[in-house]
Amino acid sequence: MSDAVIELRGVSRTYGDVTALRDADLTVRRGELLAVVGPSGSGKSTLLNIIGTLQRPSAGLVRIAGHDVSGLTDRELSALRAHAVGFVFQQFHLAAGVPVLDNVADGLLYSGRPGAERRRLAERALRRVGLGHRLQHRPHQLSGGEKQRVAIARAVLGDPPLLLADEPTGALDSVSGEIVMELLRELNASGTTVVIITHDRDIAAALPRAVHLKDGLIVHDSQDSRDVQDSRDGVRTEVSL
Repeated sequence: MSDAVIELRGVSRTYGDVTALRDADLTVRRGELLAVVGPSGSGKSTLLNIIGTLQRPSAGLVRIAGHDVSGLTDRELSALRAHAVGFVFQQFHLAAGVPVLDNVADGLLYSGRPGAERRRLAERALRRVGLGHRLQHRPHQLSGGEKQRVAIARAVLGDPPLLLADEPTGALDSVSGEIVMELLRELNASGTTVVIITHDRDIAAALPRAVHLKDGLIVHDSQDSRDVQDSRDGVRTEVSL
């Protein structure tokens, strides 16, 4: 059985006449920690949405946690996301006025689990990210770094094998950002596959693997030092991170 959590083969995504992602090949194995890096408009968000099964590709194969998404209904895709993928975004998306414990527990609202179990799992997740002393605090009582840790606790609540973090330090100061990055490294060390979407080259350079996008193309993967032919102008491009 393959240990790949993410498999993309020839994946493209178009919006009318615009090609946001082109012929992407990417394999991410269980337990990896990597960055997907590139400037605004490079295709990072599209790649994130396809890996997270929020969008279907226009062409190509997408297999997430062993499941070929092309054969899944929308309902089955939702179930796959719920069990296999956790999401962390630059904005924390916490409900104002609601205690931290309930903000996290609500991540399991549609799981069918009783309320007491949801809150027990939420408390465990919050303690895992170092916020066991903030269970009854409201979001406005937390620092930016603490809010992001709450969002991470919610994302890993069901122990998904894959965590997608989209610019997780973008709204934070440098100290809080480093705390969040250290937490993501700790989660990875415990077995979670972590993919960080970022425009920050320093973050990318500090991780074991960096996949660089430009104009919808994967132009460099530090794992195998690939150069990718730019089909628009026939020029082979190498990107150094």
